[in-house]
Amino acid sequence: MQNIIDKFPKFNVAVVGDLMLDKYIFGQATRISQEAPVPVVRVTEERTVPGGAANVARNVVSLGAHAEVFGAVAEDYDGDILLKHLQDDGIATDTIGTFHDRHTIVKTRVLAANQQVVRVDHEITDEYARDIQTEILQKLETRLKEGKLNAVILEDYAKGLFTPDFMGSIVELTHKYHVMSALDPHSEHPYDIKGISIMTPNRAEAFALAKMKFEPMPSKCSEDSKLPDIGKRLLSQWGLEYLLITLGANGMALFPKNKPGEFSVIPTVAKQVFDVSGAGDTVMASVVLALLSGATPEIACRISNIAAGVVVGRIGTSAIEADVLKKEVASFS
Repeated sequence: MQNIIDKFPKFNVAVVGDLMLDKYIFGQATRISQEAPVPVVRVTEERTVPGGAANVARNVVSLGAHAEVFGAVAEDYDGDILLKHLQDDGIATDTIGTFHDRHTIVKTRVLAANQQVVRVDHEITDEYARDIQTEILQKLETRLKEGKLNAVILEDYAKGLFTPDFMGSIVELTHKYHVMSALDPHSEHPYDIKGISIMTPNRAEAFALAKMKFEPMPSKCSEDSKLPDIGKRLLSQWGLEYLLITLGANGMALFPKNKPGEFSVIPTVAKQVFDVSGAGDTVMASVVLALLSGATPEIACRISNIAAGVVVGRIGTSAIEADVLKKEVASFS
């Protein structure tokens, strides 16, 4: 696994998706407001980090590889901050379009004693203007035609970018230029686009995408009787090579195309869970880079599982560093 991680810097990955700015307000809550039965948080620190698809790109770069982001932000204060973060991380921003009909997507989390008190979302989820989608496709094809990209990650947060036609066009481009495609889907978009290399829904999303009634997760994966049927349905509906369903505390379930209904379980390795926000972004970045580097799907999932186990032990949206991941991998060898 360490040898696989050493190969990450060879690759350049495109991340297409909804770009967001994550804001964190940290403080102390020692009393209840006289105005309403809510805690009063005295602010001690504020910080911002890339969120959404921007966090996936940040993870790719933090792992030692190269990333290019395709999406849009507004010409506003938050958009400027997000672009500055990406540039500071060494991620080019010339492939990012500009909104003229909405503000940059911002998620603000207020925490007291490392516990989230409330989250405030500033967003418009109407479909993006067609010209932005067209611009993204044109820029993406230009980079693919130049042979500059090894994989395309589609990050769908249902904030307006992805439509069936737009997603289908991207997958067609990955086939045309023979690069890997990976999708982190949203349960509101069961598009069934054919030919994606790997898809990484969580368990609730997998139920919704498979159009099955949700059932709570049992204590053991071996008792999760619905997983085999879900795996069969999604592999068939989407024409996937691999399906990776994240299971929270139960780890991950990997379904290969050539063995419908069968899956292998990768147990969780998280030592302590403080914050799961952004963990799926880390899983996506690390599993794609591991597959590009020649790992088997099982080894790629083990690497991504270890990476996710690190970031959930941190407060706030976070990216995993290559040296930290190598050290963690060594402890599991």
